[in-house]
Amino acid sequence: MIRFAEPRDTAMVRALWEICFPDDSGFNDYFFQHHYQPQHTLLLTEDAELCAMLQMLPYRLSAAEGEGEITYIYGACTAPAHRRKGCMARLLEQSFVLDQAAGRVASSLIPAEEWLFGFYAPFGYRPFFHIDTRIIHRTQGGTLPQRLTTADIPEMDRLYRTHTGGCRIVRKFADWQTQLALFDTLGKGVYGWFDGAHLTAYAFCWEDTAQEVLGLTAQQEQGLLLALERETLSMTSCGQNRALGCIKWYGQPPAANGYMNLMFN
Repeated sequence: MIRFAEPRDTAMVRALWEICFPDDSGFNDYFFQHHYQPQHTLLLTEDAELCAMLQMLPYRLSAAEGEGEITYIYGACTAPAHRRKGCMARLLEQSFVLDQAAGRVASSLIPAEEWLFGFYAPFGYRPFFHIDTRIIHRTQGGTLPQRLTTADIPEMDRLYRTHTGGCRIVRKFADWQTQLALFDTLGKGVYGWFDGAHLTAYAFCWEDTAQEVLGLTAQQEQGLLLALERETLSMTSCGQNRALGCIKWYGQPPAANGYMNLMFN
């Protein structure tokens, strides 16, 4: 049986989540306390046993051709006893039916491992969202940043729209709030550099990784290393070097590739 979860299902959903996504960083607790929503969780059950599940999180995609609603598939997993039985295929196919009935333009996801790009390809998913990654090293003094807060969200969104090109995941005010809170609670925080009242660069930082950086100069990169008290740091930005996410279109795709990040990935 395929159905959306109800509040009474939370315990068994969390139990399977812990089996498939073990975590000691505090993220699982944080996600279920603040962001888990049963109505977005599609379940496959047999005789009241949870066999597989996935999250169908709602987002919007902006492209030169216009904006449209998409689904972001997240937390897709199958109980060990039910793997290799086609459970995930059944869930994905049902999610496609639900998407098209709701008028969504696409389904997207971020494969957790490289081999999963091949797993999702037969369902129509193709690499579409790209990033650049590199490692920086401390070599000199730099321009120190300041911590960003919810008051800076309008400037963050302006910078994001400026740097991510013609096709990107739309971030609502609540999405920015969510990510700020997540990085402040579990990570090292969010840092920014200003020219007067205008934000010119920002960085969302974990302990040893800046998951999203936009607009940084070499001096600002050195300042970030100083602020984090690190000698090296891995940084991810908008680019074309590596595929991060995939998309399955239900209609005509846009002309340009896109950008997605900060999606609980």
